[in-house]
Amino acid sequence: MAMILDAFVKRYMNKLADFVEGEASIILNVKDELQKLQRRLERIGGFLEHAERKRHIDPNISNWVRELKDIMYDADDIIDLCIIEGSKLLESRQSISAVRHPFPLFSCFGCMKFCYEIGDKIRDLNKRLEEITDYRSIFPNLGNPNQYVQESGVNPRQTFPIESNSDIVGTQIEEATQSLVESVVKEEKQKIWILGIVGMGGIGKTTLASNIYNDERIKENFPIRVWVCVSKIFSETRLLQEIIRSAGGNYGQAETKAELIPFLSSVLSRRFIVVLDDIWRANVWEDLLRYPFESATAGGRIVITTRDINVAKNMRARVHYVDKMGSDEGWILFCKKVFRDDEKEEIINLKKIGMKIVDKCDGLPLAIKTIAGVLRSKERTSIAWNNVLRSDAWSMSRLQTELPGALFLSYEDLSSDLKQCFLFCSLYPEDRRMSRNDLVRYWLAEGFVKSQGDVLLEDLAEDYYKELICRNLLHPVPTNTDQSWCTMHDLLRSLAQFLIGDESAVVGDGKTCTTNPLTKLRRLSISNIGERLEIPDAVKKQNCLRTLIVWSSPKTKIIEHEFGRLRQLRVLNLNDIELESLPDSIGNLLHLRHLDLDRTNVKKLPESIGRLQNLQTLSLSGCQFLHMLPKAITNLCKLRCLRLGGTPLSHLPRGIGKLTHLNNLRGFVVGDDGGEQNQGCDLEELQSLSQLRALRIDRLERSRAGASVLANTCFLRRLYLHWQPPEAENNQPRCGEDAIQNVNKICNDLSPLSSLEVLKFYNFFGSGFPGWLMSSLLGASFPHLAFLHLVACKSSPQLPPLGLLPQLKFLRISGADAIVTVGPELLGHCASAITAFPRLEYLQIWHMPNWKEWSFGVVEEVGDEIRGASKLLPHLKSLQLKDCPELIALPKGLGHATNLQKLRIVGAHNLREIKNLPFLTEELYIGRNLRLERVSNFPLLKSLQIVNCSRLQHVENFDMLQFLGLEHPSTVQGTSEIASLECLTDVSNNFDEQIEHLPLWLLDLLGQHQNAPIAMQNLRKFILRCSSPLFESFRKDAPNRPIIQWIPEVWIEDIDGPFRIRCTNQRATTRVCT
Repeated sequence: MAMILDAFVKRYMNKLADFVEGEASIILNVKDELQKLQRRLERIGGFLEHAERKRHIDPNISNWVRELKDIMYDADDIIDLCIIEGSKLLESRQSISAVRHPFPLFSCFGCMKFCYEIGDKIRDLNKRLEEITDYRSIFPNLGNPNQYVQESGVNPRQTFPIESNSDIVGTQIEEATQSLVESVVKEEKQKIWILGIVGMGGIGKTTLASNIYNDERIKENFPIRVWVCVSKIFSETRLLQEIIRSAGGNYGQAETKAELIPFLSSVLSRRFIVVLDDIWRANVWEDLLRYPFESATAGGRIVITTRDINVAKNMRARVHYVDKMGSDEGWILFCKKVFRDDEKEEIINLKKIGMKIVDKCDGLPLAIKTIAGVLRSKERTSIAWNNVLRSDAWSMSRLQTELPGALFLSYEDLSSDLKQCFLFCSLYPEDRRMSRNDLVRYWLAEGFVKSQGDVLLEDLAEDYYKELICRNLLHPVPTNTDQSWCTMHDLLRSLAQFLIGDESAVVGDGKTCTTNPLTKLRRLSISNIGERLEIPDAVKKQNCLRTLIVWSSPKTKIIEHEFGRLRQLRVLNLNDIELESLPDSIGNLLHLRHLDLDRTNVKKLPESIGRLQNLQTLSLSGCQFLHMLPKAITNLCKLRCLRLGGTPLSHLPRGIGKLTHLNNLRGFVVGDDGGEQNQGCDLEELQSLSQLRALRIDRLERSRAGASVLANTCFLRRLYLHWQPPEAENNQPRCGEDAIQNVNKICNDLSPLSSLEVLKFYNFFGSGFPGWLMSSLLGASFPHLAFLHLVACKSSPQLPPLGLLPQLKFLRISGADAIVTVGPELLGHCASAITAFPRLEYLQIWHMPNWKEWSFGVVEEVGDEIRGASKLLPHLKSLQLKDCPELIALPKGLGHATNLQKLRIVGAHNLREIKNLPFLTEELYIGRNLRLERVSNFPLLKSLQIVNCSRLQHVENFDMLQFLGLEHPSTVQGTSEIASLECLTDVSNNFDEQIEHLPLWLLDLLGQHQNAPIAMQNLRKFILRCSSPLFESFRKDAPNRPIIQWIPEVWIEDIDGPFRIRCTNQRATTRVCT
């Protein structure tokens, strides 16, 4: 269930206490009954956490917990109504007092009626709570929260370093093992260091650690080898005893820590390696093991496995993340567990459906082994296997007994607040990415985030998000450098849906929503519905739905006008549908906290929206037909987040500055379109919004005053500045010198404070970047700035000294048309190369039509070395250059970027060579670089892809290359971007010859040409997309076939036709592409 009882009750008790102490409870005449409710909840509060845990194994307790949750949901609704109505009465009384009104407050019959009704509801709550409290007497064990805590220290999940290769499949684990073993055995000055193997439960951490432990080089280098499984519950003394015994010692009669620790230090007299498997807390190292290991006579290595990255970091470990298993490797493991060696025909017949089953396990080895165990007892038929694939048994029925250690323990270790947040994620459809910003807002709307003093609730929710990622319960999308998007493993999602029970429903693809008559549905997630959104009658009859989310329903145009009957809604998400209007009844949803209409066709919002006094989030991003907001929006006094980005609003209504709880305002439109005078807001409205953490300002060119408007935003972290592009129709400038000077002045006046972490400029058309960004003190002014985008700043002739920013992690420069050279000004004139860009990991430079020269400027050549560049860009992982047609060369010193993993260069037509990047390891992608002639000296590179580089002649010194991809041109692509007529002529002249023959550099690289070196021993996969004539030369017995026969996996695709050749381990197939 999404409600975790103890967390919900604690939050409710705080809200109840605040209300009872206030004047409104007296005015409504409900104080006595609410205090009675308080006392009853206090009496049962001590064992709620234990009841929540025990409900999974005892159906009687499960029923009791369900009844209590129903009471608490109703209690939450009632206290909300009390707060709303009480606030109205207090305001009414104050206004009456102000005018000395002679009539008593309760002359209003409507107010009297409410008081009687709410009083009856609270009395009914107390009766129900009294009944259920008495019912507790049949659960004598419920009052003892410690009854089931293990005291013995017996490890329920003991692991062993088995020397079996049954689970070792594919190259992925072997490569990781080889790399990690080399690091472990290497002599270093450091006496002790720790390797942390990190990943989600069941992903293969123990298998990898076992592979390392049993490696022959480990046995040769470490005379003492110890393997212990720590796990979540352990005894300190037994752990020490086990390590001593495994190291060959004898602890005798020693039974205390004080006696055992000296024994352990003395036993470790020779070089040692200790594997601590399944660690949940870092204090096992800091409080117990660090001293005896560090005081030992010999040095050694510690290998830990953990599912929590924070554990590894707190132990100061060198971290290795375990990747999910690939489909092919998963299939091999699956076959090992399901089939006998003599069942080759069955393997072939069932591979198609078997691969679908493997893919459903999403790279989790434990899941593959578990479902393989299920299939071992099934018939070897596609019908039986299809039944398993489609079965709801995947959810948890069989898996529940097979995967508790890997998945359920991760859930049980969460705090009650985090459990609620984790369970909510199961409302997302399978394989759908989740936005951090959306999750934070949902969790707040549901009341899952527990307040802590003055800390902003959004900040606490973001900490929850980070914690779930650190524990590998959510997985960040790799392409998002700020971890702002994540996914949930399918089996974790199944676990969450199993735990959430009948309280929530996920419905899609035409399925109907069914409800359990014993359970009230609180959350409904619907996807792929038709033109009309209809709420099931059973849900409307229950009238207790709190969350309604619609996904992937672009055809939906009409929503029922009966939303007014769903008065308990807290979350309403209707984004990405064709909805054109909201019913006026939306204003009756007094409990609503979150309303998301992103990317709908809404043209107008009803004035009734101003009645939503509890609304925290209003999201209207990308509403292309919405041009105006109602004035009533300024009445949303509890609004914390207003998202308007990409919506063509002519203006915002005046009074936005009254919404002082706003901490996220994306789409503050400056001024108006001139239709009516003084209709919109100027920047001064921002001065009262001191809680802002994120701010996007649109149409900044309209502003006439910018000074001091951000002076009070001392918590501002994300700032997005947007100007209207300076071109109008027919690409003619629409602004003169006065407009440019105004843009310069306003931007200079903004001068944000030092709290910024994210800064983005879009379409800035001033004559140069503002002084606060060009300052030589930039690093001191913005010590926390980590993400910077400078996009379409076409008129600025020089870049700021961005190398001075001490925490800059991501930098994108795009569309800077006026930039011709980039030199020492980018690093900072006062900075040495040693300190430039000390934290930069991702650098993207795109669409720079006039950029010709790039140098770091501060370095000097000394022979083949570059003095002072050893720490230039020390953390750079990824460099992208796209559509920079005039760039002549890469800067000297880039070869000293020791952590560079990926380099992508596309559309750099004047670049003639790419060479000497000895530290580049993962990927080099080069495409449409039409004058490129040489690519050389990449000794550590694993992956090389070349697309339409027609003049390339030399590709050499790729000693570790494992993947080679080549697209040999079938057409002359990208010619419209080539600045040089000479280059275009050369490309065209060479084309006919290239279309039928492999380039000589490829023959050299593959070791088939007469002047070629020895063929690359590490190459495992080769992909070629080519013309039909060249494709034909690779068919069986054709002249080019011998070139590829030694490569383990080859794909060759006919770009001009429908055919594809695949060769795997000397077996070849030709098929039509679909």
